[in-house]
Amino acid sequence: MSMTLTNLQDAASNASVIRLNVDLSPLTADGLVFPPTYAAIDKDGSPHIDFRKAWVDGSVRDVVVLDSVQSQANRIEQVILSAKTEQRLAYPDIRVTFPTDPDEPDYSVLQLSHRIFDVTLQCSTLGESPFFETPIGQRIRASRPSNATALFEQAPVTLLLGAWDSHAAGGPQAAKLPRLLTSEIIGLDAVPVNVSATKTDPMDIRKNSAELVAASPGSGRLFELKAEGAKDKSRKPSEFGFGSVLSTDKPRAASISMARQTSLLSCSGLRQLGFPEDSGEIDASRNLAARTVLAALGLYGLLAQNEAGYRLRSRCELVPHSSAKLEVIGRTLDDVTRFDLGAEDALKLLEEALGNAERHGLAWKADLELTADDRLTALVRRSRIAAGSGDDSGE
Repeated sequence: MSMTLTNLQDAASNASVIRLNVDLSPLTADGLVFPPTYAAIDKDGSPHIDFRKAWVDGSVRDVVVLDSVQSQANRIEQVILSAKTEQRLAYPDIRVTFPTDPDEPDYSVLQLSHRIFDVTLQCSTLGESPFFETPIGQRIRASRPSNATALFEQAPVTLLLGAWDSHAAGGPQAAKLPRLLTSEIIGLDAVPVNVSATKTDPMDIRKNSAELVAASPGSGRLFELKAEGAKDKSRKPSEFGFGSVLSTDKPRAASISMARQTSLLSCSGLRQLGFPEDSGEIDASRNLAARTVLAALGLYGLLAQNEAGYRLRSRCELVPHSSAKLEVIGRTLDDVTRFDLGAEDALKLLEEALGNAERHGLAWKADLELTADDRLTALVRRSRIAAGSGDDSGE
């Protein structure tokens, strides 16, 4: 059956979790997929891939992580940002601008690593004041799970995906908001696969054919031939992209029978959030209205991602077996209610929930435009110059 606002309010009030399951298959005949790779544990070792054992459908199976909880969170933020950009969702964005550097794009808080508590916002101003010294910034920094009104108004996705104000001076008293929405995609019956990679340079430029040096920043040239007797640090042609890519044979892929996305929205976690009025007064119906908005926002993020497709990365595209299965799990596993809900219906549900919240004095605020200060502007500019000179030491 279709989910209504009343169903969602009931889930926010009484359920344990809302669960979304999607069974997926790779498009390759042999089930070959390329999981994300991480830095090798040993300096010269193979890239790390997250293979592990897991209980699936009542038995222990070999699985591989195809999309982590953190990666899924980024994808949810991206679909919300896309809906905002396309004017389909009036999400309260906060953008950091670089007015003294017209070549640098604006950045949404939905793109920042630590969300509303990212250090970037500590290096930005609202008007003439540092952002976190303004009344809005102070309210956000003072937010806690029991007093989350400011975050609801200015950065609601933070309440779903979690954040930690780790750069605040409050130490252990700094704001820590637990993640309430998790999603992960795993490949089942995973077998590691060694994959060879090679590419031949048609110009056959050899590694010892010349000594090169990085060109001067701003010259528009990537490198120069090293002059005889010069003391600049020598670099090989291969360091600038010349030459063939030698054949390698390392475990970079996996073969799977199928994949599964499991997403959980904690309704019990939502009930730990409070949204007091400015006077400090607490109202149960107001709290429920805000929690329902957050639940609808989370469902929209998941379902919009689902309908956008599952091209996770190069050579890792998955296709759902059928529509996503949405379940509201009550206080026990004997109490499960299944619903039909697509992304557009979830967006309508979100709009209805926002209208109900406004009747309780809660509303998403207007966008904020911050200005990068001199420190952030200089840091970004120097990083661009370093990248242009071939410095690949980014963290």
